[in-house]
Amino acid sequence: MKSFLNKLGPGILYAGAAIGVSHLVQSTRAGALYGFSLIAVVILANVIKYPFFEISPIYTSRKRKNLLEGYKDIHPLVLVLFMLIMLSTFLIIVSAITLVTAGLAKMLFPWDISLNTWIAILSVIAMTVIYFGHYNMLKTFTRYVVLLMALFTLTAMVMALTEAREFSFYFSRPIDLSSALDLAFLLALVGWMPAPMELSAWHAAWAMANDDPPGYEEAMFDFKWGYWGTMVLAIAFVVLGAVVMFGPGENFPSNPVDFAGQLIKLFTTQFGEGAFIIIAFAAFATMFSTLLTSFDAHPRVLSEGYRFLTNKPRDRSVRAVQTALILISGAGTMIILYFFSGNIKAMVDFATIVSFIAAALIAIFNFLVARNLQKEGLYPGGWIRWTLMAIGIIGLLVFSVLFLMLRAGS
Repeated sequence: MKSFLNKLGPGILYAGAAIGVSHLVQSTRAGALYGFSLIAVVILANVIKYPFFEISPIYTSRKRKNLLEGYKDIHPLVLVLFMLIMLSTFLIIVSAITLVTAGLAKMLFPWDISLNTWIAILSVIAMTVIYFGHYNMLKTFTRYVVLLMALFTLTAMVMALTEAREFSFYFSRPIDLSSALDLAFLLALVGWMPAPMELSAWHAAWAMANDDPPGYEEAMFDFKWGYWGTMVLAIAFVVLGAVVMFGPGENFPSNPVDFAGQLIKLFTTQFGEGAFIIIAFAAFATMFSTLLTSFDAHPRVLSEGYRFLTNKPRDRSVRAVQTALILISGAGTMIILYFFSGNIKAMVDFATIVSFIAAALIAIFNFLVARNLQKEGLYPGGWIRWTLMAIGIIGLLVFSVLFLMLRAGS
């Protein structure tokens, strides 16, 4: 077991970043609103997006370079555009994650502290940990938190299925693509399933954290466990949302604290009220690990992008840029959430849809990196990978156009 855990590195950080809002919020909502109907969508989204995410471990292990350098090799403007995408979304993503984490903290800890105060406390803690902490500490913490949450979630899913009604009941509410509300939710779900496309660059940055990325076999082993593990957990949250909320006909709350209570109920319904503290702490720790990975990844990736564009070594000026971005993450999050913390669903939907629209461009960038690797004989791409990439790019572009048409008509 210890040998297995030691093999989990950037892949487990990817899982820690992914098993956050997209799983605890969006997957749960999918089950609560549509029963089991969207399980196939969750699986399809993960399968189609896989080649775009796996380019990260392939590139870092084969080239021993950061994926951002692959973007720059296509053209420096590609790297500039990617960084602009990151800059436009990172505060929204960090804010959404912080909001959910703060809601769980307010429920877990019996202190008379407002939600906005919790947001400030968590932001300051995250900034401090990331600034003074190290990659290995982040990896170790995330490793155990993700595995603990996975154990609870899969056990709760199995228990829920043993008590479920006739399965046909949970397929009685299929998604209606002619409905603007249903289509908007589908876009939000797919947009962050399994995670924002930017995570391909996050994974590469973590792999290169010590300038010593793992070899190809080790990198792919680590990544596949992280990637497919998040898909299984997404399905588990859909099932829990369906059995605990769709079955009884309960609504999904928009208030962060009420949402946290509903999330904990997914587990206490199966394990009993006596398990409240353990489950609440596990859920909070999971979201806090997602918060830490997000606070680490955005400044790390953006500062590395600055380094490659300016051809600088990893010196004090690059570290200063990273530090400034860490401070911006915390301050920006507190400002945004001070005005927008009342409705978690609107916050999450906005963040996921912005990432979804950007995903088409990043998918094209990763496709071009794969083509360059193929020219060097370094990409193990068969017809299945290229087909999935083509389907993925076309699908993301079509869904983006549909979304823009939907917004224009609303």
